[in-house]
Amino acid sequence: MKPIYISATLKDSGKTSVSLGLMQLLRERGLDPGYYKPVGQHYVRYHDKNIDEDSVLVHQVFQMPDEPYYMSPIAIEKGFTRKFIFNPDVTPLEKEIVACYNHLLKTHPMVITEGTGHAGVGSCFGLSNARVAQLLGAKVVIVTAGGIGRPLDEVALSLSLFRDHKVDVLGVIFNKVLADKYDMVRETAEAGLRLMGTRLLGAIPYDASLEYFTVGQVAEEFNFTVLCGSDNLSNRIEHTVIAAMEPQNMLAHIRDNTLIITPGDRVDSILVSILMLAENRPHSGGILLTGGFDPHPKIIPLLKSSNIPVLLSPDDTFKVSSKLSDVGFKIRSYDTEKIKRLHTLVKDYVDNDWILESLKSGKS
Repeated sequence: MKPIYISATLKDSGKTSVSLGLMQLLRERGLDPGYYKPVGQHYVRYHDKNIDEDSVLVHQVFQMPDEPYYMSPIAIEKGFTRKFIFNPDVTPLEKEIVACYNHLLKTHPMVITEGTGHAGVGSCFGLSNARVAQLLGAKVVIVTAGGIGRPLDEVALSLSLFRDHKVDVLGVIFNKVLADKYDMVRETAEAGLRLMGTRLLGAIPYDASLEYFTVGQVAEEFNFTVLCGSDNLSNRIEHTVIAAMEPQNMLAHIRDNTLIITPGDRVDSILVSILMLAENRPHSGGILLTGGFDPHPKIIPLLKSSNIPVLLSPDDTFKVSSKLSDVGFKIRSYDTEKIKRLHTLVKDYVDNDWILESLKSGKS
């Protein structure tokens, strides 16, 4: 069976989400797919090597038997691109990619390969997504975010580079399609892709629950100190309130699953936060205290008894809120509900039968 290569038009289009859903679907059908992220830009230290964080996620979620290095052989570390440009020999890297892929094939009948960004990402060091897909003889599925004009333009650019490398593109999945525009986007995308000589493989609706993060993820992402409430770090965050107003004016803005950001020395705001969040059963949301201020000693017992997760940051409120607005929280191995939801979305909204038949038969 041919390998499938999941590419995208932009960052955060949903490559990993589609890969996770497809992994679950194939396992459900009795297959044992391997997972491969040959070129990783965002890596963590795992099993004493720099491993792409998506490979770590898959390794943990599916308890993969493979050595993580074979799932993620090349980490784009600081200075990697400059070093390559002044010594442009891509042959060793290409050999490493092919060797690790062949190693995965020893224990898996097929491999899901996930790219890095659009078709051209990696060109600066000789390993664009198009070139890697060509090396592996893979068939490509492009994932793009919902919409019409811009996604189709971006798909056209990716198609051009893949075709230049003689890579077979099976089609395109539109992801995060808004419910009120779903039928229109699906119909138009299908017709537009047909004009480009490819096909729509699925349109996955936008699901807000996949965008939510937890208090624990905030603490992990920014290395914030957990003051108390560690048993409730899984509390989901759907809203954020910056307490830069009089406490009585905060009341109208605090709902279930709210993260309240306030300076650690604002006793009045902290007390209102405790009152509002502790009303919910089970407790929801959390409090993030900024400015490097520990709360007043007399308030700490109240915070602890409330079971509300409370984080401490040395940064000021503006800097903390800016960080939160800019970051995209990736799915973690413990996000079991999100992972199950991805399985359902890929199963219900993607033409998986056609994709698998194409990989088996070689048709496109």
